[in-house]
Amino acid sequence: MKKLVIIALAMLLVGATAEAQTKKPQLKAAGLPMTTTASENSRKPEARKALDGKIIELPPAEMGLDVPLRLSLDKRCTVRELAEEELPQEMLSSLLWAAYGFNRPEEQKRVVPSAVNAQEFDIYVFTKEGIFLYIAEKNALQMVSEGDHRAKISKQKHFAVAPVSIVMVANYDRMKMFKEEETRDFYAAVDAGYVSQDIYLFCSANGLGTVACGGIEREAIQKVIGFENGRAILAHPVGFAK
Repeated sequence: MKKLVIIALAMLLVGATAEAQTKKPQLKAAGLPMTTTASENSRKPEARKALDGKIIELPPAEMGLDVPLRLSLDKRCTVRELAEEELPQEMLSSLLWAAYGFNRPEEQKRVVPSAVNAQEFDIYVFTKEGIFLYIAEKNALQMVSEGDHRAKISKQKHFAVAPVSIVMVANYDRMKMFKEEETRDFYAAVDAGYVSQDIYLFCSANGLGTVACGGIEREAIQKVIGFENGRAILAHPVGFAK
């Protein structure tokens, strides 16, 4: 009898161990992946490594994209009081796709329109780990500057607190078809509005807060990112609403 009990306990122990080994870890607010793949191991803090400008793959953009449009519109509002809690990687991926991803990748067409299809924006993501360029074609990020530069975006305090800030930079090299500077700047501003609204709607649908900010430190942003022929138009701090 004792032998049977011992065997049964051993089987239960083996089963519990196997379940623990096969169960995937829960993805919580984990910041950006610190390796060049989006594997489960790369999300663990002990597996993180310093970034060197390589492409950082994001998880598929699927989280929070099935919310009815009416609900997003009903809840859309400006939120300035943001928590410091980091966004899950899947949520960040979906947020960036909603802002400036490709909905028709085979045609290189985005979720937002742009004047004469200039697609002039470069989307930069500021986090405490660094500044990243969003590469929609690969659903990926690329580090352009290491370290926490969030407070350089604006004197408004929510930028230093928000776990993610999205900065829209109009790349004038893609807008050479506009011969007059005034016309170019007008269309860059209009196109920024499309991106901004998508950010608002995604945030309202997913319990996030954000605010569109034009009062940003454009010279400081240009210096820390290092772009030449362009201009930072708008910035959105994003985080969980307090």
